[in-house]
Amino acid sequence: MKAKALVCAAYKEPLEVREFDVPEPEAGAIVVRIDRATICGTDHHVHMGLLQPVSQTPAILGHEMVGIIEKLGAGRTVDVAGAPLATGDRVIWAYAYCGKCYYCVVAHQPTLCTNFTPYGYADCGKAPHLLGGFAQYAYILPNCHVVRVPDEVPSHWASSASCALRTIMHATARAGGIRPAETVLVQGSGPVGLYGVAAARAFGARRVICFGAPDGRLEVATAFGADAVCNIDKTDAKQRAELVRSLTDGRGADLVFECSGSHHALEEAIGITRMGGRIVVIGAGDPQPAQIPGMAFVMKQISVHGIRSAGIEYYREALAFLAAQKDRFPFERLFGGTYSLAEIPTAMERMHRLEEIKPVVDPFKQ
Repeated sequence: MKAKALVCAAYKEPLEVREFDVPEPEAGAIVVRIDRATICGTDHHVHMGLLQPVSQTPAILGHEMVGIIEKLGAGRTVDVAGAPLATGDRVIWAYAYCGKCYYCVVAHQPTLCTNFTPYGYADCGKAPHLLGGFAQYAYILPNCHVVRVPDEVPSHWASSASCALRTIMHATARAGGIRPAETVLVQGSGPVGLYGVAAARAFGARRVICFGAPDGRLEVATAFGADAVCNIDKTDAKQRAELVRSLTDGRGADLVFECSGSHHALEEAIGITRMGGRIVVIGAGDPQPAQIPGMAFVMKQISVHGIRSAGIEYYREALAFLAAQKDRFPFERLFGGTYSLAEIPTAMERMHRLEEIKPVVDPFKQ
């Protein structure tokens, strides 16, 4: 059996559709038919070579996807929570962590694994080849944890849960949770930021503020529970800081999710966070380093956390969040058009121009 896939053969070069053999699953592995994938800003970063040296070429792009089980390798019978797996089940899965290094075994931080195999930027020139979501079939390695997708969660929602939303679940945990009296500021109105708004509201924040652009995305933020929004294209840093202070008795935000990846946003976050507050840095991709005086951390006693990807427990939490909150938040407003493999470059351009929030990929669309 053959499968088509979208390949980044070389950084910054045109993407191309290639054909691969679909392998038989080894013990513990799974072969899935990709039902839906979604496009993430990281896919653009991979294509531009911004994830080197972690990324490799040639690579099948795409790390947000939902697969329908076609074949189960010997011994693979249940998902990470013990739910039975069978042909026809929909699943999402984490990267393949080694389970043997210091970070996997001692630190219990598998996202820092020194021997992991990613999806969406691994070498597809080597077997089993199909290690990306922009493909008709994918190969789930034996050391990948999987989660079965609940019936009530649509595939394109679940696909976004496998990166954007699980990242927010991880960020919330790194921040120590969200307390009922807290003000949460979300910097960025892309998919991660908008999920951050919904999560902050659902987890009980007293007040949720979102900075971003354009206005259409801020309308989605309001629909997702933001009490106040601010268009960064129409305001300056001083005006934004005044807004936050006016809503927090002059103190500043208790918790900031920095989802934009801009060095300016991180610099701004230091000033907007209250003394003793927390910042979780989620966004990435800006090659310009932030200029932050060390004394700001000392005098304000701010805690700053970085996160990298997420362990499988946060994939499961993300799916549970979508299932539980599907009637509360209009999640469908995150998603744009549905594109074929050959149309993905067009979809990525539309996303880059902020014309769509989260394009959807149907790899079997003609």
